[in-house]
Amino acid sequence: MVFNFVDPCQEFGFEGDVIEHVETFKYLGILLETTPNLDNAVEHLIAASRHSLFALNRHCAELRIMDVKLHCDLFNTLVRSTTSYACEVWVDSKKIKAIEVVYQRFLKSLPGVRKTTITSIVLAEFGKFPFEHFAWEQVLLYYNRMSTIIKNHILGKAWEAQLAMLIARKKCWVRFEKKWLFKHQPQEVAGSLPLIQSLLEMTP
Repeated sequence: MVFNFVDPCQEFGFEGDVIEHVETFKYLGILLETTPNLDNAVEHLIAASRHSLFALNRHCAELRIMDVKLHCDLFNTLVRSTTSYACEVWVDSKKIKAIEVVYQRFLKSLPGVRKTTITSIVLAEFGKFPFEHFAWEQVLLYYNRMSTIIKNHILGKAWEAQLAMLIARKKCWVRFEKKWLFKHQPQEVAGSLPLIQSLLEMTP
């Protein structure tokens, strides 16, 4: 797979074999395309999470699991882990609202309230935050890991390239993360204030 525009007549090879051109490629659960847009990848994760949620509810019904805390723990393990896969790179996607709907419907199904019930009331009842908060917490933790990685490691070189793009005012992962942080209050991501401050102090 080659990202962005490429001459269809151009060939790439490896050890004497011609590498096939493909429009999409699934890598470790995330669907990659030739464009930087990840909306279709998120759609794929949403569909997978719905299947996982259906299976979870069916098995809980068969086993007569009524404990709410256990039900939520199973959701986090079996459904949220699928939904949030690689969220560090797609969390700014507009499709995240569709993921919120899956999460909200699950919570509303536990007490058996209507889908039209105010979401903030249900979240408060269970002591939960929206899915987006969890996703951005993962982004900040990922940033922390990347910023402390060994420089001569391949990921360290990728991180240095990101910082170089940031300084050159080019589109990059660090830039969109900073943009989100400037739009939101730092306290919305619990326990990450020192990390947020260090990120916001970066230039430009």
